[in-house]
Amino acid sequence: MQKVTIALKNGRHVTFDVDLGLEGPAFFVFGIRKSGSTLLNIIAAEMCRSNGRMFVNVGDKFFQGNVLAVDWQTDPALHALLHPGNTYGGFRNMPLAMLKNPLFESSPKVLIVRDPRDALVSEYFSDAYSHPIPSASSDSSDTATLMERHRQRALREGIDGYVLERAQSMVRTILEFRDVVNDPTTKVLKYEDYVFNKRELINVMAQHFSWSADENSIAAILNRVDIRPAKEDPQAFVRRVTPGDHREKLQPSTIATLDVVLLGAMRLMGYSEGG
Repeated sequence: MQKVTIALKNGRHVTFDVDLGLEGPAFFVFGIRKSGSTLLNIIAAEMCRSNGRMFVNVGDKFFQGNVLAVDWQTDPALHALLHPGNTYGGFRNMPLAMLKNPLFESSPKVLIVRDPRDALVSEYFSDAYSHPIPSASSDSSDTATLMERHRQRALREGIDGYVLERAQSMVRTILEFRDVVNDPTTKVLKYEDYVFNKRELINVMAQHFSWSADENSIAAILNRVDIRPAKEDPQAFVRRVTPGDHREKLQPSTIATLDVVLLGAMRLMGYSEGG
């Protein structure tokens, strides 16, 4: 393990722990925001430990460092992070600068997606009540300021107003993953297929990455991630995991509008309007 510091175009320097000098592919873990990304990253990090791999949590490192996604997504400095044998995760936004990198192009990837209408409902409760906000640092408070702004807006507008306001942002985020979705090296995982079958999620990821997943390792991971709230708590991070939540939380007129706004993004990810 060595320290790799990248210099972003905005003047920020961010340091990551990366294994150097290995051979073979790298591994990439993506999750559309509020679509099971935290679940997937925890599983990936645990599996890396049991398979002797370094998990480089790129997205979360930037978030905690108050570096906004728009400031790193297209920055060529990301290429300096990419080395064989490492697993790169924490991405809720597509690292667009990596798309033409040969190691990225040839390496296996997993992407977890969710009905965008449910994701928007989850985002409302997260932004309003539960999402951690990083502390401002001497370098920046950009992410903290943005999250505080989201929190105040969510509390002020209520769920229907907020999801409608955030719908276009969700569309942009999803469409940025278009190339990854259509890449034969990518395994697309639907949240709805695995949220109540996390053992299968672990097995599918292990198979796609050619990693081992013995029973002891699986049991340890499940003990950490297989959380099913007995009742809904709007202020809890794991609030409600049941698919179709938007049908209970949103007005029919809001859903009808979302079906129009989200249509292209929903179809890309294999979802249909009116469902």
